[in-house]
Amino acid sequence: MFGFLRYEFDWGIPFREPYLQWMITGVKITLLIFVTTTITSLILGTIIAIMRISRIRLFRLTGTLYVEIFRNIPGLFWLLFFYFVFPTLLPFGWGDKLNAYIYYPIVAGILGLTVDNASYVSDILRSGRLTIPHGQRDAAISTGLSRVQQYLHVLLPQMYRATLPPLGTRMVHNFKNTSLCMAISAPELTWATQQIESLTYRGVEATTIATTFYVSLALLMFLIIIMLEKHLKIDISAITRSRV
Repeated sequence: MFGFLRYEFDWGIPFREPYLQWMITGVKITLLIFVTTTITSLILGTIIAIMRISRIRLFRLTGTLYVEIFRNIPGLFWLLFFYFVFPTLLPFGWGDKLNAYIYYPIVAGILGLTVDNASYVSDILRSGRLTIPHGQRDAAISTGLSRVQQYLHVLLPQMYRATLPPLGTRMVHNFKNTSLCMAISAPELTWATQQIESLTYRGVEATTIATTFYVSLALLMFLIIIMLEKHLKIDISAITRSRV
């Protein structure tokens, strides 16, 4: 019952080879998946958000259907889908080539997390668009801006600014979701800790180091978000004073 109290810690295990290299590689893969999916999900989520507020009914229905499907199905499902099912749907033997690709677990993880996170990003950005006064778009139209220019120069900057806190929180959640890639054997940090535990029966040390990494980076991201939010508020206040 109290066997854990007699556990003899060996903090040198995670720093011995090959375990140290597994941990370092795990950190690199985790950061790679996180940075890539943050960019891709932001791009895809922005496109879906624009579709959902489009005047074209087909675009609105397509965007809404996407969000309802991907948001209501667990993210782990999409990782498993892209890893096991997606290659079988491809023609001309492309699936076999994907399965033979040594880095395909990482690719599948990126695809799965992207489509999952994009649905939430879309919802956040759509709510930000609804907070922008209609006069902003009318002013953009009166200056002769095209539809694309209206979004690039007027609407999207305000949408990102208005939704920075929830958008940042969502990206932190996306960072934590990288650990789900362990289920498809992507060699990220959580996978590395499980490998160390299965071989040494001493997972506490490696898991503690991994936990410290996750918590530290998540806190750093929150601090960056808070700093950006304060900076943007200062900029808005300065612009407001200059117009008075």
